[in-house]
Amino acid sequence: MTLIAAAYTIVLRYTRTIKTNMYFSTTAVCVTEVIKLLLSVCILAKETGSLSRLLTSLKEHVIGSPMEMLKLSVPSLVYALQNNMAFVALSNLDAAVYQVTYQLKIPCTALCTVLMLNRSLSKLQWFSVFILCGGVTLVQYSPAETTKVQCWQVLEASTHLWLLNTQTTS
Repeated sequence: MTLIAAAYTIVLRYTRTIKTNMYFSTTAVCVTEVIKLLLSVCILAKETGSLSRLLTSLKEHVIGSPMEMLKLSVPSLVYALQNNMAFVALSNLDAAVYQVTYQLKIPCTALCTVLMLNRSLSKLQWFSVFILCGGVTLVQYSPAETTKVQCWQVLEASTHLWLLNTQTTS
């Protein structure tokens, strides 16, 4: 997953900076989401075992629960906006600066979890969030240094952040 995230950033940055006709970021985000939807339905079909049970499950959990759909629509719209903003950011930022700054989604998610879902975080989780914010601040404080970062260093930093996040959420 870390390799995919790092490769996504590098490839997206490349496609947004080459001197050819630009594609619409909204189209790319929409196509990505449709692919995820199709894959999710395929996985659900495999889990349910038959077409009739798949349709029943979709009817019961998706169509039959309009309030749940409404609750899920808010984060999904924010996620779509975030993905579109990623295209804008990668069109204007160096890939390394973007990758490190993008990790700010983790503290934002932690804050929303506490404020909106009334959940609590352990001291270790809060410490990890503050360390992550400090690292992002240091990178932004000296952006001239980050432009010298090589692609493998972006991958290594992403791996460390991912491992830290998985250790604090479990």
